[in-house]
Amino acid sequence: MEKELWFKPGLGSAFSRGEKIKLLIWRMVDFWLFQPSLTIFSPWRVFLLRLFGARIGRGCYISPKAKILVPWNFQMGNYSSLDDYVYMRTTGQIIIGDYVSIGMYVHIVPGGHDIRSRGFENNATFVKIEDGVFLGADSFVGRGVTIGKFSVLGSRAAAYKDIPENSVAVGMPAKVIGERIPHDEYIKYRYSVE
Repeated sequence: MEKELWFKPGLGSAFSRGEKIKLLIWRMVDFWLFQPSLTIFSPWRVFLLRLFGARIGRGCYISPKAKILVPWNFQMGNYSSLDDYVYMRTTGQIIIGDYVSIGMYVHIVPGGHDIRSRGFENNATFVKIEDGVFLGADSFVGRGVTIGKFSVLGSRAAAYKDIPENSVAVGMPAKVIGERIPHDEYIKYRYSVE
């Protein structure tokens, strides 16, 4: 009796054949045109990302050392920035709001796998980072997480569940340790009306 394969090749692939070809082209563009560009040429990198389906607002800065694996699953608001060595595994959707600052070595991973499945299928979802958020250096944001408006995720913190707006969260896993701005003051700065 032949032994059945535990993992069947091709099961759980996150991309269609057309997307795989597009992804291959993006990787060449990333290697030859995106990464070698000078730091001051952020508009060029924004143009390249938009060319591959990313939705990026005005006045954004994206480091040439940032890694965005699947541009068509990436959305970024106005005046936001991605610092050096930011890693975005965009097998799921990543949505970043306005005036967001993402520090060095931050990992944003909306994807994952069904560990109880024989085929280890992809079960990617989304990550949403709302307006005015700051993600400290080397922090991690996992699948299905929303970081609320004006929140701060401290350096090396790992967010596996939602962080409420106007919060400061630190640690691994991230825990809210207080408000970023006192509530009465925060109401003045908040983007939407309460």
